[in-house]
Amino acid sequence: MQRVAHKAAFSLIELLVVIALISLAYYFIFSNVKKQDALTETTLTPLTLKAVTKELMDTQGELFCIAKCKECYYSVSRSVDIKRYEGKLNFGKDIKIYHLNRNNNFEVQEFGRVDDEKVCLRFNLYLNQSSTKLVIENDQGIFYIPSYFGQTQQVGSLQEAKELWLKYNRIVTSSGDFY
Repeated sequence: MQRVAHKAAFSLIELLVVIALISLAYYFIFSNVKKQDALTETTLTPLTLKAVTKELMDTQGELFCIAKCKECYYSVSRSVDIKRYEGKLNFGKDIKIYHLNRNNNFEVQEFGRVDDEKVCLRFNLYLNQSSTKLVIENDQGIFYIPSYFGQTQQVGSLQEAKELWLKYNRIVTSSGDFY
């Protein structure tokens, strides 16, 4: 009786496992590249600030801008690692950030300094998907950025922004279901 020599070969299951692993690696590598490419195509403006920040950070983090809002940086989930935002920026000229004080009057917000550069904007995204509530005024208009409800809106005046701010404050404070 003659003995037949068997060549060493992969089984079908082993080949399927290898293909699955390669597919997963490809997906994770290239999905992040595509996501980053999409973000760099989106210009960061007062109208897109909330949406772009959510894409950058997923859950929570902080975005801040310096050099008259020509450079922005972000950190994710209180990470020590601060990354530069590589996409396009257009916050306009003569940017002012307002916050409503206890007397329900707008005051220009000061954010301090980073590496001896004045911080012109600081925006936080929180775990519950709320964010910093701001009013941004620049040469392109006035923008109300809500904390919880709705999307950023361009408004006609600071008075209109104040009315939106107070309206949403009443909704939040009068709704026990919200929290």
